[in-house]
Amino acid sequence: MDALDLVLVADRIGIVAFAISGVAVGIRAKLDLYGLAALGLATAIGGGTMRDVVIGDVPRVFENTDYLLFALAATAVAIAAGALGWRAPGPILKTADAIGTGAFAPTGALLAFEAGLDWPAAMILAILTATGGGVTRDLMVREVPWVLHRGLNASASALGGLITFALAEDATVALLVGGTIAMTITALGHTERVHLPSLRGGDD
Repeated sequence: MDALDLVLVADRIGIVAFAISGVAVGIRAKLDLYGLAALGLATAIGGGTMRDVVIGDVPRVFENTDYLLFALAATAVAIAAGALGWRAPGPILKTADAIGTGAFAPTGALLAFEAGLDWPAAMILAILTATGGGVTRDLMVREVPWVLHRGLNASASALGGLITFALAEDATVALLVGGTIAMTITALGHTERVHLPSLRGGDD
Protein backbone atom coordinates (compact mmCIF):
# COMPACT_ATOMS: atom_id res chain seq x y z
CA MET A 1 0.00 0.00 0.00
CA ASP A 2 1.16 3.54 -0.66
CA ALA A 3 0.73 6.41 1.79
CA LEU A 4 -2.63 7.59 0.44
CA ASP A 5 -4.08 4.06 0.61
CA LEU A 6 -2.94 3.78 4.23
CA VAL A 7 -4.54 7.13 5.03
CA LEU A 8 -7.86 5.78 3.76
CA VAL A 9 -7.58 2.69 5.98
CA ALA A 10 -6.53 4.63 9.08
CA ASP A 11 -9.24 7.23 8.51
CA ARG A 12 -11.90 4.54 8.59
CA ILE A 13 -10.59 3.14 11.87
CA GLY A 14 -10.51 6.60 13.40
CA ILE A 15 -14.00 7.40 12.13
CA VAL A 16 -15.51 4.32 13.80
CA ALA A 17 -13.66 4.84 17.09
CA PHE A 18 -14.53 8.52 17.35
CA ALA A 19 -18.16 8.00 16.34
CA ILE A 20 -18.51 5.66 19.31
CA SER A 21 -16.83 8.13 21.67
CA GLY A 22 -19.05 10.95 20.39
CA VAL A 23 -22.25 9.03 21.05
CA ALA A 24 -20.94 7.91 24.44
CA VAL A 25 -20.36 11.51 25.50
CA GLY A 26 -23.79 12.44 24.14
CA ILE A 27 -25.45 9.72 26.19
CA ARG A 28 -23.75 11.03 29.33
CA ALA A 29 -24.98 14.53 28.43
CA LYS A 30 -28.54 13.17 27.97
CA LEU A 31 -28.91 14.37 24.38
CA ASP A 32 -31.88 13.33 22.24
CA LEU A 33 -31.53 11.09 19.18
CA TYR A 34 -30.68 13.95 16.86
CA GLY A 35 -28.12 15.25 19.32
CA LEU A 36 -26.51 11.83 19.62
CA ALA A 37 -26.33 11.45 15.84
CA ALA A 38 -24.92 14.95 15.39
CA LEU A 39 -22.30 14.41 18.09
CA GLY A 40 -21.27 11.02 16.73
CA LEU A 41 -20.85 12.33 13.18
CA ALA A 42 -19.10 15.55 14.19
CA THR A 43 -16.60 13.63 16.31
CA ALA A 44 -16.02 11.03 13.62
CA ILE A 45 -15.37 13.29 10.64
CA GLY A 46 -14.51 16.65 12.20
CA GLY A 47 -10.75 16.27 12.52
CA GLY A 48 -10.22 14.69 9.11
CA THR A 49 -12.33 17.35 7.43
CA MET A 50 -10.32 20.13 9.08
CA ARG A 51 -7.09 18.45 7.97
CA ASP A 52 -8.19 18.16 4.37
CA VAL A 53 -9.40 21.77 4.20
CA VAL A 54 -6.12 23.07 5.65
CA ILE A 55 -4.02 21.29 3.01
CA GLY A 56 -6.37 22.41 0.22
CA ASP A 57 -7.96 19.04 -0.55
CA VAL A 58 -11.63 18.30 -1.03
CA PRO A 59 -12.59 16.65 2.28
CA ARG A 60 -12.22 12.91 1.84
CA VAL A 61 -15.61 12.34 3.42
CA PHE A 62 -17.09 13.93 0.27
CA GLU A 63 -14.97 11.87 -2.11
CA ASN A 64 -15.30 8.52 -0.35
CA THR A 65 -18.95 7.75 0.27
CA ASP A 66 -18.10 4.90 2.59
CA TYR A 67 -16.48 7.36 5.05
CA LEU A 68 -19.94 8.69 5.82
CA LEU A 69 -21.36 5.17 5.82
CA PHE A 70 -18.77 4.06 8.38
CA ALA A 71 -19.58 7.09 10.52
CA LEU A 72 -23.34 6.56 10.23
CA ALA A 73 -23.11 2.83 10.95
CA ALA A 74 -20.88 3.25 14.01
CA THR A 75 -23.09 6.08 15.28
CA ALA A 76 -26.24 4.01 14.76
CA VAL A 77 -24.78 0.97 16.53
CA ALA A 78 -23.68 3.10 19.49
CA ILE A 79 -27.12 4.76 19.70
CA ALA A 80 -28.83 1.36 19.55
CA ALA A 81 -26.58 0.11 22.32
CA GLY A 82 -27.50 3.17 24.36
CA ALA A 83 -31.19 2.45 23.82
CA LEU A 84 -30.57 -1.02 25.25
CA GLY A 85 -29.05 0.45 28.39
CA TRP A 86 -25.37 0.85 27.49
CA ARG A 87 -23.88 3.80 29.30
CA ALA A 88 -20.33 3.72 27.93
CA PRO A 89 -18.18 2.70 30.90
CA GLY A 90 -15.03 4.75 31.22
CA PRO A 91 -12.63 2.10 29.89
CA ILE A 92 -14.58 1.75 26.63
CA LEU A 93 -14.76 5.49 26.06
CA LYS A 94 -11.06 5.91 26.81
CA THR A 95 -10.11 2.97 24.60
CA ALA A 96 -12.12 4.36 21.69
CA ASP A 97 -10.47 7.75 22.16
CA ALA A 98 -6.98 6.24 22.21
CA ILE A 99 -7.64 4.12 19.11
CA GLY A 100 -9.06 7.11 17.26
CA THR A 101 -6.06 9.25 18.15
CA GLY A 102 -3.63 6.51 17.11
CA ALA A 103 -5.42 6.07 13.79
CA PHE A 104 -5.84 9.73 12.90
CA ALA A 105 -2.55 11.32 14.02
CA PRO A 106 -0.30 9.57 11.47
CA THR A 107 -2.63 10.44 8.59
CA GLY A 108 -2.00 14.13 9.10
CA ALA A 109 1.76 13.56 9.02
CA LEU A 110 1.62 11.28 5.96
CA LEU A 111 -0.45 13.79 4.02
CA ALA A 112 1.99 16.55 4.97
CA PHE A 113 4.82 14.40 3.62
CA GLU A 114 2.90 13.65 0.41
CA ALA A 115 2.24 17.39 -0.04
CA GLY A 116 5.96 18.18 0.26
CA LEU A 117 5.53 20.04 3.55
CA ASP A 118 8.10 20.05 6.35
CA TRP A 119 7.94 18.62 9.87
CA PRO A 120 6.14 21.57 11.56
CA ALA A 121 3.23 21.09 9.17
CA ALA A 122 3.27 17.35 9.85
CA MET A 123 3.06 17.94 13.60
CA ILE A 124 0.27 20.51 13.32
CA LEU A 125 -1.76 18.38 10.91
CA ALA A 126 -1.33 15.33 13.15
CA ILE A 127 -2.67 17.27 16.14
CA LEU A 128 -5.52 18.81 14.15
CA THR A 129 -6.63 15.50 12.65
CA ALA A 130 -6.52 13.59 15.92
CA THR A 131 -8.02 16.21 18.23
CA GLY A 132 -10.31 18.30 16.01
CA GLY A 133 -13.27 15.95 16.31
CA GLY A 134 -12.85 15.50 20.07
CA VAL A 135 -12.65 19.25 20.67
CA THR A 136 -15.79 19.75 18.58
CA ARG A 137 -17.52 17.00 20.57
CA ASP A 138 -16.69 18.52 23.93
CA LEU A 139 -17.64 22.05 22.90
CA MET A 140 -21.00 20.80 21.61
CA VAL A 141 -21.85 19.53 25.10
CA ARG A 142 -20.40 22.63 26.78
CA GLU A 143 -17.38 20.95 28.30
CA VAL A 144 -13.83 22.23 28.42
CA PRO A 145 -12.15 20.02 25.80
CA TRP A 146 -10.43 17.08 27.46
CA VAL A 147 -7.27 17.70 25.49
CA LEU A 148 -6.87 21.19 26.97
CA HIS A 149 -6.83 20.29 30.63
CA ARG A 150 -6.37 16.57 31.27
CA GLY A 151 -5.65 14.41 28.26
CA LEU A 152 -2.36 13.85 26.46
CA ASN A 153 -4.00 13.50 23.04
CA ALA A 154 -2.30 16.56 21.56
CA SER A 155 1.15 15.67 22.90
CA ALA A 156 0.67 12.09 21.75
CA SER A 157 -0.43 13.25 18.31
CA ALA A 158 2.51 15.63 17.98
CA LEU A 159 5.07 12.97 18.84
CA GLY A 160 3.33 10.28 16.81
CA GLY A 161 3.08 12.67 13.88
CA LEU A 162 6.75 13.62 14.01
CA ILE A 163 7.84 9.98 14.13
CA THR A 164 5.49 9.15 11.27
CA PHE A 165 6.99 11.99 9.24
CA ALA A 166 10.54 10.86 10.01
CA LEU A 167 9.75 7.32 8.80
CA ALA A 168 7.48 8.35 5.94
CA GLU A 169 9.69 6.86 3.20
CA ASP A 170 8.15 3.54 4.29
CA ALA A 171 4.54 4.57 4.79
CA THR A 172 3.41 1.29 6.35
CA VAL A 173 6.11 1.30 9.03
CA ALA A 174 5.58 5.02 9.60
CA LEU A 175 1.86 4.61 10.20
CA LEU A 176 2.21 1.58 12.46
CA VAL A 177 5.00 3.07 14.60
CA GLY A 178 3.61 6.59 14.76
CA GLY A 179 0.07 5.38 15.39
CA THR A 180 1.13 2.98 18.13
CA ILE A 181 3.06 5.71 19.91
CA ALA A 182 0.17 8.16 19.68
CA MET A 183 -2.30 5.55 20.93
CA THR A 184 -0.08 4.44 23.82
CA ILE A 185 0.61 7.96 25.09
CA THR A 186 -3.07 8.85 24.82
CA ALA A 187 -3.97 5.75 26.83
CA LEU A 188 -1.43 6.70 29.50
CA GLY A 189 -3.02 10.12 29.71
CA HIS A 190 -6.40 8.52 30.32
CA THR A 191 -5.04 6.84 33.44
CA GLU A 192 -4.61 10.39 34.83
CA ARG A 193 -1.35 9.25 36.39
CA VAL A 194 0.63 10.82 33.58
CA HIS A 195 -0.17 14.40 32.59
CA LEU A 196 1.35 17.73 31.74
CA PRO A 197 1.84 20.20 34.62
CA SER A 198 -0.71 22.95 35.04
CA LEU A 199 -0.65 26.27 36.85
CA ARG A 200 -2.98 26.61 39.79
CA GLY A 201 -4.44 30.03 40.43
CA GLY A 202 -5.53 31.29 43.82
CA ASP A 203 -9.08 31.04 45.10
CA ASP A 204 -11.46 33.74 43.86
